[in-house]
Amino acid sequence: MAQLRGHDIAIWGLGLIGYTLAGELARTGRRCMVVDIDEERVDRLNRGEIPFSHLPRLPESYAEETRSGRLRATADATDVLGEQYSVHILCIPTEAQGEVDGGTLADVAGRIAREAQARPLHVVIESTIAPEWIDSVVHPAFADAGLAHGTDYHLGASPRRDWLTEEGRDMASIPKVIGGDSPEATALMKELYQPICGELVEAPDAKHAALVKIVENYFRYRSILIANELGTMLPKYDMAAVLRMAATKWNMEQYHPSLGIGGYCVPLAKDYLAAEPGVNGFAEQLDAAEDKLFAEIRTALRQHGPLGKVAILGIAYAPEMKIHTRSPGVRLAQELTDQGAEVRIHDPLYSPAEITRITGCEPLAFPDGLAACDSVILVTPHAPYRDIDHDSLLELLGDGTCIVDNLGAWAHRTFPGRLHYAEVGGAGYFNGAVRS
Repeated sequence: MAQLRGHDIAIWGLGLIGYTLAGELARTGRRCMVVDIDEERVDRLNRGEIPFSHLPRLPESYAEETRSGRLRATADATDVLGEQYSVHILCIPTEAQGEVDGGTLADVAGRIAREAQARPLHVVIESTIAPEWIDSVVHPAFADAGLAHGTDYHLGASPRRDWLTEEGRDMASIPKVIGGDSPEATALMKELYQPICGELVEAPDAKHAALVKIVENYFRYRSILIANELGTMLPKYDMAAVLRMAATKWNMEQYHPSLGIGGYCVPLAKDYLAAEPGVNGFAEQLDAAEDKLFAEIRTALRQHGPLGKVAILGIAYAPEMKIHTRSPGVRLAQELTDQGAEVRIHDPLYSPAEITRITGCEPLAFPDGLAACDSVILVTPHAPYRDIDHDSLLELLGDGTCIVDNLGAWAHRTFPGRLHYAEVGGAGYFNGAVRS
């Protein structure tokens, strides 16, 4: 414990990663100060509240850690640049408007390098980064400030593996990859993470550790594309059902054809890889292939109903998570509106004003508003949609209403012949047939 004794921990970024890391460390007795430019988030944490609302089911508030003084937040970065803060953990955003962006990383690394007074400094990156940024962004920031790597500062990477939407998982249950660029960095990360993580996996260095997260996301990205490609290649098959059955094999994950890939992590894996030297044209080729594939899938949707008055359910890219970056629901709403449809949107995580601001469409009152629509597109299977009473749903839907189910949340339900149901990638989706 010698390296950390008497030193507070500075955590940059009060998002999901920074908040949960600071809370878990504070529970072990560490004193943590989280820095964020969002003063509202800072104030909420200091009141003992969850500082954000985009993951409403977050199980922990760390209120006790806040009351004890071990967990605090500040909007003034100078509060963590004194001698008592030798450990700085970066949990900052590395994307902007759905694109990879190392600007915040450069800003934060530069400020720590120029102004932090502790020596030596220990900097750990938990954000998703292109490994090359360690050499092109981080080390240059410290070199420009006159600091010597391995003497004045030590660097490590430990990219976060998210568990927050997975039932039964927590930080302690997920192996933690760590990689240090010096023995001192590795030793500090072991001391830091062992009390809160059940298993540490040591990478050769920081760049290899950072690459692990990118590779994990890239495999998931390509698997999602493959699931959708299979649907378009073999339109006479119920590919959604095939994929469900394939996932019963112990080493197969389940993927589902869909209207698009959302979020700021998995879809950007190719872009982080493309930042590596010698990887030329890679991301552009995949972007073009992805756009073509999902355009074809969204075009097939138009065979299934009149799409005059359309209800879109869900603009969040994933259930129970208030994040709409690259949301297929937002993109679909824009496309249908451009083609003359009257689109109304509901998402239980967004206020009516937020829905209009994000999409330009009128909000829908769920479930009663479904009665005025000729088509219902269930994009994001939030709990209110999954759990709606079936008889109540049927009473609201008029004769001839078309239901398009993006991820098969209603595939187990029986719809009468007066309604038309199509599951994206399911039986008949690509040739215009419908399940009654």
